[in-house]
Amino acid sequence: MRRLPWRRSVRGCSPQPQRCPSSSSASRPLPQELSQNTGQRRMNPLNIQMLSRTLHEQIFRGAQVCYSAADVQRSVEHLQRHDLCGKETSTLPDVDLRLPRMYGDNIDEHFRLLAQKQSLPYLEAANELLRCELPPLPAQWAWQLGWTRYSPDGRAEPVDFPEERAMVLDVEVCVADGHCPTLAVVVSPNAWYSWCSRRLLEQRYSWSSHLTLADLIPMESPAGASCAGKEDWRERVVVGHNVAFDRAFIKEQYLIQGSKMRFLDTMSMHMAISGLTGFQRSLWMAAKHGKRKGMQQVKEHMKKTRSKTEGPAMTLWDWVHVSSINNLVDVHALYVGGEPLEKEAREIFVKGTMADIRSNFQDLMSYCARDVQATHEVFQEQLPLFMERCPHPVTFAGMLEMGVSYLPVNGNWKRYLDDAQGVYEELQKEMKKSLMNLANDACQLLHEHRYKDDPWLWDLEWDTQEFKQKKNPKKKKKKDEDGNSQVSLAATGAEGSAQEWQEDPGPPGEDEELKVPASLLCLERLKETVALQPKRLQHLPGHPGWYRKLCPRLEEAGWVPGPSLISLQMRVTPKLMRLAWDGFPLHYSDKHGWGYLVPGRQDNLPATPSEIDEPSCPYRVIESLYKQYCLEKGKEQPPGLEAAMEDELLVMDGSTMWQKVEELSRVEVDAEEKMGRVDQSLVQEEVDELCDRLEMSQPLYHHGNGPYNDVNIPGCWFFKLPHKDGNENNVGSPFAKDFLPQMEDGTLRAAVGRTHGTRALEINKMISFWRNAHKRISSQIVVWLKKGELPRVVTRHPDYNEEDNYGAILPQVVTAGTITRRAVEPTWLTASNARADRVGSELKAMVQVPPGYSLVGADVDSQELWIAAVLGEAHFAGMHGCTAFGWMTLQGKKSNATDLHSKTAATVGISREHAKVFNYGRIYGAGQPFAERLLMQFNHRLTQQQAREKAQQMYAVTKGIRRFHLSEEGEWLVRQLDLAVDRAEDGSVSAQDVQRLQREAMKRSRKRGKWNVVGHRVWAGGTESEMFNKLESIALSPTPQTPVLGCHISRALEPAVVKGEFLTSRVNWVVQSSAVDYLHLMLVAMKWLFEEFDIKGRFCISIHDEVRYLVQQQDRYRAALALQITNLLTRCMFAYKLGLQDLPQSVAFFSAVDIDQCLRKEVTMNCVTPSNPMGMEKYGIPQGEALDIYQIIEITKGSLEKK
Repeated sequence: MRRLPWRRSVRGCSPQPQRCPSSSSASRPLPQELSQNTGQRRMNPLNIQMLSRTLHEQIFRGAQVCYSAADVQRSVEHLQRHDLCGKETSTLPDVDLRLPRMYGDNIDEHFRLLAQKQSLPYLEAANELLRCELPPLPAQWAWQLGWTRYSPDGRAEPVDFPEERAMVLDVEVCVADGHCPTLAVVVSPNAWYSWCSRRLLEQRYSWSSHLTLADLIPMESPAGASCAGKEDWRERVVVGHNVAFDRAFIKEQYLIQGSKMRFLDTMSMHMAISGLTGFQRSLWMAAKHGKRKGMQQVKEHMKKTRSKTEGPAMTLWDWVHVSSINNLVDVHALYVGGEPLEKEAREIFVKGTMADIRSNFQDLMSYCARDVQATHEVFQEQLPLFMERCPHPVTFAGMLEMGVSYLPVNGNWKRYLDDAQGVYEELQKEMKKSLMNLANDACQLLHEHRYKDDPWLWDLEWDTQEFKQKKNPKKKKKKDEDGNSQVSLAATGAEGSAQEWQEDPGPPGEDEELKVPASLLCLERLKETVALQPKRLQHLPGHPGWYRKLCPRLEEAGWVPGPSLISLQMRVTPKLMRLAWDGFPLHYSDKHGWGYLVPGRQDNLPATPSEIDEPSCPYRVIESLYKQYCLEKGKEQPPGLEAAMEDELLVMDGSTMWQKVEELSRVEVDAEEKMGRVDQSLVQEEVDELCDRLEMSQPLYHHGNGPYNDVNIPGCWFFKLPHKDGNENNVGSPFAKDFLPQMEDGTLRAAVGRTHGTRALEINKMISFWRNAHKRISSQIVVWLKKGELPRVVTRHPDYNEEDNYGAILPQVVTAGTITRRAVEPTWLTASNARADRVGSELKAMVQVPPGYSLVGADVDSQELWIAAVLGEAHFAGMHGCTAFGWMTLQGKKSNATDLHSKTAATVGISREHAKVFNYGRIYGAGQPFAERLLMQFNHRLTQQQAREKAQQMYAVTKGIRRFHLSEEGEWLVRQLDLAVDRAEDGSVSAQDVQRLQREAMKRSRKRGKWNVVGHRVWAGGTESEMFNKLESIALSPTPQTPVLGCHISRALEPAVVKGEFLTSRVNWVVQSSAVDYLHLMLVAMKWLFEEFDIKGRFCISIHDEVRYLVQQQDRYRAALALQITNLLTRCMFAYKLGLQDLPQSVAFFSAVDIDQCLRKEVTMNCVTPSNPMGMEKYGIPQGEALDIYQIIEITKGSLEKK
């Protein structure tokens, strides 16, 4: 996105409070004529520009903005401590805009009234399902095309579609038959319905894979009818479990103009009420079903909880009984109980054929109906709970809107699939050829045993298979009577031929006697080769064992010559490619997975070569290889590798060792754990570990994940490759996508001069995206629309092409798929942006609008950072920009390194891009171990200790250090023991003081066990301390709720059932769930503005922090203005609910709104990839427009009215 122009700089923090502007009460009506005099820009006491007077009066209704001198002074001192006070702040031109008339007395009432109006028809319909008792199940299901209605009196009659406004739906698909729906069951308060597809009833040799509306289930119009009369369609609600799947088979949902039908997902409501985190899901599976997968995690968790609590640890497992995993069987058991649902029949749809379904039709229809019944029972229990736990109507209305995602596509979709698959297959062939060449070249090293000096191939299976011949019994030679043997040795084996030659009637001449015909000689030589036949057909005798395994046997079907079985998945491949990590050759250990060999080890060298039976590692060659690598890279040569061991065998003397032990005993572990520790067993473990490390042989010139000296390679240390989930895990393949960054920066590469290996590595990187995603992408359900099914604005547009195809994909979005209520979908919500070296990564840009339409959307700038910051600001001093974190979010500049990411990067000495990951991870609740692991992932050359120090430094500067407020018991002990404790301004004490208090109390009292001396914990001294204090206060409150819309946390994470566990997940929930509130507010506001001002458009998709709308071209600029107003009102709603009656100008509007013809991150992106080398020109897509608020106001004259 472009940065806003017209920025002006202002210096300094003013410690004087700003006087309250005179205005009338918040409830007074808006004046008819608003003052156009912007006058001096509105600045808060910290010199941060606020909303223009015009906008402030319209949104906050003249609410007074007052700041106390004490709050201002505290804020200035805080900013000075973090070197931010006095830095430049930016100003922008005031935005003078008349907003649409708002409802209610304040902005909260406005959103509440909007959401109630939008959701009321659907809520009323849902209440019909809530109160009703279902009619009895039909005794017999009709074998009939289309819909059949079953009245309560038992009559069955064909109908066009179910006409009730509330229903529960379940669709089943025969997987073997493709994407077409096979059968469906619906129940309403009045009747049961069944639907059968044409493919089920009619048997044909083949059906078209080109899906049209005729293949789908009609829900709002007759099967063959056109959808022209859609204006008469009314608001209807469909309930289902994972209803996004069922929606993908409903005919009317594919129409560009949309419908008024909305969907309620019992799975999403379950996630909002009682969902589980990913870790909890594993624990739940193990606890409920004894799944082996989760048992190890359970043991680790039990061990951890026992160390933190007194009494039985299982008391912390109460959450298991108030939640479940997401499938219908377990959700039904949780909310309804009773007999478990039977799901065996489902396997026929998954694994069976259409013939199987026909022969089990009645049973399968009944199974489908029982699922519908179960879903209705769950819904009846869930809806009241959901409304209670998510009480704001915006949440309900936002989820309804999220459930109708829509992605338009055209004929370019098929072209994209073909091109990407074609390039992928070509590159795979090239890679296979490169790998086969590598194997053939390596096989040559068998000659003169040259493999013994190869740093990679020395330990492969070089044994050859001996060539075994048939035994050839020698025949006795027959001699002539005169003893004269005329035939040569070559001719003696053929008696018949010799006989004929000797019976020649003419007397032989001298030359003729000696001469044997050439043809006879050839024949005899050929007969001799009979003796050379193998005993049996052997597989490549004379070739090494590893090579034979790569070659198919001659008798195998589809045999091709050469090592054609080779693939990246084989362990031999990285060795054949001569892969090196930082110049060290890769090596595989059965115990530790993939790693690399570092030369210079002396303690495991054999005294004589004869001591070793196994192949010997050519460590001298590895030394030369690494020295050559250092020369190439301009690195300093490692100190004499031969002498390296002398330094390493130096053992600390006693006094130095004791000094280390003392230091270790003082190391601050987690304060809560240490406070409760009576014995010193953990310290002893750390001491033992230190001693082991000191005695262990290790190189001085290289640090990494190791060494692991149980891998005994003479002359070398073994280091493991770093693993993304922590170095205790083994790497199974160096070609995993987690190593792509190391391939790109040259850390992991094929050794110099290995052309085939380098190319294979490059190709692997290029095809990684398509290899992982092509199944998901090619299985997308695309439904194509005929000309009569397209709106006139498309078919009458000059760019409409009757030869082209126009259709849509309905992303199967689970509207609340995580514990934070974030939407989940496996393909579109996780799709990356186009990359020049990734086949098929132009995926998102294949969402292309039909003629006459545009995509209008924007990214919410630093959404979660701002949410976290404004929570901290409201908590600290009730002023925008009063915390260092908030100031950097609002005013920080990349150009002078005062923005959040630049500050973190400078603190830790990492790149700004890497700092972004740390910052987001931290506000999502990730702790210091996460930072350590990430640092080592970003820079594998760091030692564990260096990573720990950097992480500690980062967390001390950002999050701060832990301090503690003493409990009543703690304060009593301080007085009784007469201890001097160092208190901060807020009365908190340090972790060391708490530990000292515990020790003294236990030493001088008879009470067994620990004293409860801590009341609550706080963070102090960091740029983000106030923000984390606020997040934790919400997360640890008895009933955590989002601050803006008041949504409750899942019952499975409430403190009553988890006590102090899963705090990271709970802190993460506060920020992420508030971001979902933000999205729901935006969706409600946009729907209001589209309806109010007749903007022809519909919600398209929301991908994390970006939203996109499909809008008719003539309305695109009005839609862009609506989006800007929506962002303004949403941010103001957040500020208002947090008690801040104002909003900074810098976050009020999107930096730019994109108007485009395809879905891409930036309107100027050309999306060039190996499968799309010509970019978007190939598809005829021009660059789009990115407009800021000033440009949009200039185009629309600041009005949403139709011109």
